[in-house]
This record gives sequence, C-alpha cells and structure tokens, in this order.
Amino acid sequence: MAEQNNMVKTEDVIERIKDVICHEYKDKKVFDKNVAYELGVEAKALSVQKTRNYIPYDELTMFAIRRKVNVNWLFFGIGQMEMSYA
Repeated sequence: MAEQNNMVKTEDVIERIKDVICHEYKDKKVFDKNVAYELGVEAKALSVQKTRNYIPYDELTMFAIRRKVNVNWLFFGIGQMEMSYA
C-alpha cells in the first residue's frame, strides 16, 4: 500500500503567499525576496528554509493573521484563500 504524503511543502506555501500579495505588484513578477519581506525574514534565510523544506510556522501564522488568510489554504491549499468568520 502506498503511503500518502500530507507533508506541507515550503515551496507550495511560498507560491500561495505570492498569490496573496501579487495584486500589490501589479504587472510585476513576485519573487521569493518579496515573500521573505512579508514574513519578516532575510531572503537568504527563506532560500535556506525552502531548500530544507523548513516551515516557519510562527511567521506564516502571523502573515495569515495580518492578511486575513485561511491557514488551511495557506498550508495545505484547502478551502478558500480568505479567512471566513462564522
């Protein structure tokens, strides 16, 4: 039986952050350095985290709160991007 891999991938999370902030960059491409800025980390640190598939949960959670982003969507791509208030 094949094992499912439900692991959060740093690269996927970075791409979802780019989806959140892309409207602020109009016609310009959003780079990893822009994501690093949003998370409050150095670009080189984000690059290392991406290479090692390290998830900076504290920074990502704060980003989600600031931007009102659904954490299930941010981490796993599940549900709507926007946080819903029940």
